[in-house]
Parts: sequence; structure tokens; C-alpha cells
Amino acid sequence: MPDSSQPIAIIGGGPAGSIAALCLRHLNREVEVFEKSKFPRYSIGEGLLPGTFSILSRLGLQEEIEKIGFSRKAAATFLWGANKEPWTFSLATPKPQPWIFDHAYQVERADFDKLLLDTARERGAIVHEECEVTAVSAETGQVSWRNGSDSGTTESPWIIDGSGRRGIVAKASGLRQFDPYFKNMALWSYFKGGKRFGGDLEGNPFSVATNDGWIWIIPLRDDIYSVGIVTDESITKRIKESNLEIVFEELLAECEFTQDVLADSERCDKVRATRDWAYEASQYAVDRAFLCGDSACFIDPLFSQGVHLAAYSAVLASSAIDYLLDNPAETSKVQEWYDQSYRHAYNGYHEFLSAIYAYNRDRPSEFWKTRSILDNRDDRFNGKPWFDSSADSGSGQAAEDLASRGRTLRKLWHHASGLLTDDFDETELSLRRLKWAGDRMKEFQRLKSVRWSSETVDLAPTFKVNPLSFKLEKTVLLRDEAGNLFRGFSASEELRQVLESSRSGGFTFRELARELKQAGGEGIPMQVVSEMLEQGFLTGYNSEDQPIVVENPLRFRGVGAKDSLD
Repeated sequence: MPDSSQPIAIIGGGPAGSIAALCLRHLNREVEVFEKSKFPRYSIGEGLLPGTFSILSRLGLQEEIEKIGFSRKAAATFLWGANKEPWTFSLATPKPQPWIFDHAYQVERADFDKLLLDTARERGAIVHEECEVTAVSAETGQVSWRNGSDSGTTESPWIIDGSGRRGIVAKASGLRQFDPYFKNMALWSYFKGGKRFGGDLEGNPFSVATNDGWIWIIPLRDDIYSVGIVTDESITKRIKESNLEIVFEELLAECEFTQDVLADSERCDKVRATRDWAYEASQYAVDRAFLCGDSACFIDPLFSQGVHLAAYSAVLASSAIDYLLDNPAETSKVQEWYDQSYRHAYNGYHEFLSAIYAYNRDRPSEFWKTRSILDNRDDRFNGKPWFDSSADSGSGQAAEDLASRGRTLRKLWHHASGLLTDDFDETELSLRRLKWAGDRMKEFQRLKSVRWSSETVDLAPTFKVNPLSFKLEKTVLLRDEAGNLFRGFSASEELRQVLESSRSGGFTFRELARELKQAGGEGIPMQVVSEMLEQGFLTGYNSEDQPIVVENPLRFRGVGAKDSLD
């Protein structure tokens, strides 16, 4: 077994690797980063989420990021559905803690990634650039590397694999599994000039549904647009018969909105392409290695969640390793927590993106037809919690349930005018969300009885990351009979007893909230009861004692106060 005093080996200096190095240095641990490129280097993936900025702020990088002058992003706008109606997903949120942000940035990854890696080096990380990892043993902690004519092997007590899609540990261990639903290709380039929007649309990235897929239009600094199209993998045949640039221009020409925005622009870079298949590893932690960011999983980039997953997993893995260096006997428990936590986050995005895709199922094209969801007969979603739970219920309504939740998003996000102009006022969305939340609370309060849904109410010992110290701490969560954890709020025996007692006769919504308040614990009691109802841990009943189906709204991680490191 490698010496525990040796540096933690980090494969890759991108966001996952650099943020892991920053976090481990914050925890006073020694780290050694192996990066095969020389920074700055080009990388696709410009969008950050507020949750990413929150993590970086707590690691002391807020001022440096703001100083660079990246394009500010306060929302994202979609031209979606068969009629391409405009939706805007606002990042506005209450600020219960100073590290909660209502905005993020569009970054050029070459500059952003270099800032992260340079800062890690400044804070004491050993960084080797142009040093490629050629082999790794997750079992022994050995990392073999090559740097020009020099080569060697390093032993480490733990390895963090932030090697991106290369996924050196996942591939070496045979862990990678491709997703049969999100099988896409991405083509993209950059344009100088073009139409810019003002008002509450200023800085917004645009995603536009087309017959062949969807197009992103992302405003960057210096009057640059990143423009790309996500389409079916079959486009490779068309590219071979023609060429990449011609096909790219043809696909953009099919979108009237894109042509309007780019009418006065000039392409200023080459066209690039990559296979955009989603995948995930069967294990996110194996032997002495933690898989972070794209090395563990990747999914369609519609909501720019890639860097956030990298940052989120990097913090979880770093906190886990810091804890295990002092508590090696708890390795299996901590690795199980890491796997469940990271996989829960990934599956949440998978569900959210599937709903957004499903909303386009009525578009008359082969691309969207093949991305329809076939209820419980669709084995492309086997193993996905949101799909399996519907299948297990016997309702056969997985696709319709998801489509209904997608329609709820439409109600909350769509522009009332149906137009996309600088006159758009984000206030209309805020007021609509407040009204929706108020109406929903009234529905809950009209329930005659609220009861714990399963036969047992258990307490599950687990872990959480302290949001300021980044230390891993023990906690307890509620768990139902199926093993599902109610995340986000720590539990107690007093809280468990209240919910156990609800099974015998039930409480009204207000009574249960009052009982939870008396039991103590985290969160606002009414909010906790609401989330339990939405997630199915509680069931509401009407005056005839018939269960009421409560729609679980789609949640998007990386935005708002619930972006915890659970």
C-alpha cells in the first residue's frame, strides 16, 4: 500500500483536476497533477452555472474570475417545441447564504482552465504539464507517465481521475457504459459580430430546436459567438460525402433565427466536430481511485452542466480522500456515499434533459422521432431511477409523466407575448413562479391527510461536505423501504418518530409541519413537507381518503440555494 504521506495523484488539469487540487490544498493535503497538454489549450464548453461559481468563490477565486471580464449570464433562452416558442430559464434566486449567486459566466475555457491550474500551482500543488499518464493501477495507486523523453511511475495513496472523456481509469477497468438515448454529434465554430440582445436577454445563451437537432448560440466577450449544432450521429455519413464546413453551414442555414443573429457576422475559426454520446461508469469510485467530471459520466450539453458536474464531483472526491487519509477503515462506506451522491446528481440531469427532449416529440423529423420515449417499453432508460419508478408502479406512463413535467416548465418559463425582443422583462417569470408556488402550497394545505408513503421509516447514516471547510462530516438522512434517501436535510430520531406516527392516521399539512418544527432539524418545516410530497416520501389524501397524485417538478442542480454538496 502506498505511503499515505505521499501526494494525491490527480490525472488531468482541467476543471475536475484543478478544482480537486484546489480543494485538497484548501484541506492542507499534498497533491501532484499530471496534465498531458501545455496550458492554455483549447477546450469546448463555455457555460458555467451559479453553483460552479459558488464552489469557486468559496475556494477564493471569485475576484480573479470577475477580473478576467468573462461574459455575464443571468438566464438561458430557448426557442423550443414544435412552434419554437421562446422560453427563458432565469438563474435568479434568493440569497440565504453569501455563496449563493443569481448569475454565472460564459467563459473561454483556455483562459478559465489556465486560471484554475495556475492557482492550484500557486497554492502548493505540484503540477506537471505536457506529462501524459500512460497507465494507471486503481488497485495499487500507481500512475505511469511520460514527459518527452522522460518517463516514470508514481505511487499515491489515492488517485483522482480528471482525465475527461479519455477516462483512463474507467477504460482500464472496463467501467464505461454508453447511453443508448443520447447518441449525438456536435459541430461548432465561432463567429465575430452578429446581432446582440439587450435588456433582460443581454448575455443569454440561446438554444434553438431545429428539425435536425438543436443549435446553441452563446455570446462570449469581444463580440464573439460560439455557435454549434447537436445532431444525430448519422451526420458522419453526410460529412464524408461532402465536407465538415459545408455540412455545418447547411445545418445553420435551416434555422431562421440563427441566420438572423449571424447575418452581420463572420466566421472566425475552423469548424470542429466531436461525437457527443452520453455515458457513465458502472462505478464512480473503484479501489484507490475516484472518477470525477467527464471521466465518470457525460451527458448532452444543453444546459451547460458539464463544468458543474466536474466541480461538484471534484469537491466530493477531495473531501472523501481527506477523510479517508485519517479514517481508512471507512473506505467502503465513503466510496458508496461518493458513488450515490455523484450518480444522483448525474441522474437528475439525465431526467431533466430527457424531459426537455421529450417536449419536442411532436416535431416532424427523424431526429426527434427517435428521441421520443416509449413508456415502459423503452429499454433505453432501464436502470434510470425516474423511469424505473414509473415502470414499477405499473402505470405505463413514464413518457407522459415526463412530458407533463416538461409542460409545467413551459408554463413557468414561456414568454407571455410569445415574442423574443429586448422588451422582455424577466419579472414576468418571477411573478409566475411565485404564483405557481403559492397555488401549490394552497393545494397541499387543502389535503385532509398526509402520511409517510412506505411501510418503514428508517434513518440512514451517511456523509455530507461542510460548505465552508470542505471537510467530510457524518450525518443521517431519512430512508424509505425501497432504500431511497431524502436528501438535502439531516434527520433525527425525533423526526423519524413523527413520520412513523403519520402512518397510523396522518396529519394535515399544517399539523405535520408543526410536528416537524417541534422535532427540530434542518430546513423550513413547510418546505420540507412540500419536498417530501413532491418526491413521493409522503402521500396526500382527500376527504374520501383517496391518494392524491402530486407531480414532482423537474429540478435543475447548480442553481439556487439547494445547490448543496450532499
